[in-house]
Amino acid sequence: QSSGLIKLILLTGRDCPLCEEAELLLDNLKGEHLSFVKTDVYSKREYLDKYWDKIPVILLEDKELFWPFSIESIQEFIS
Repeated sequence: QSSGLIKLILLTGRDCPLCEEAELLLDNLKGEHLSFVKTDVYSKREYLDKYWDKIPVILLEDKELFWPFSIESIQEFIS
């Protein structure tokens, strides 16, 4: 992994308690090497088609990490 910033997308939805949990996990990890953008699953047709029943989902380039995830599994996912 280069020393650049890793930018994740966290796909979420309204009234989604698991999404809030996922956001807390990412908040704990974010720092000089990691940032994330919370994105509503309804914001893009492609997201809706692929992930509406799977949120929260973390996306990194062409990789996806499905719930349930932990700080450890997120670290593994981005390494």
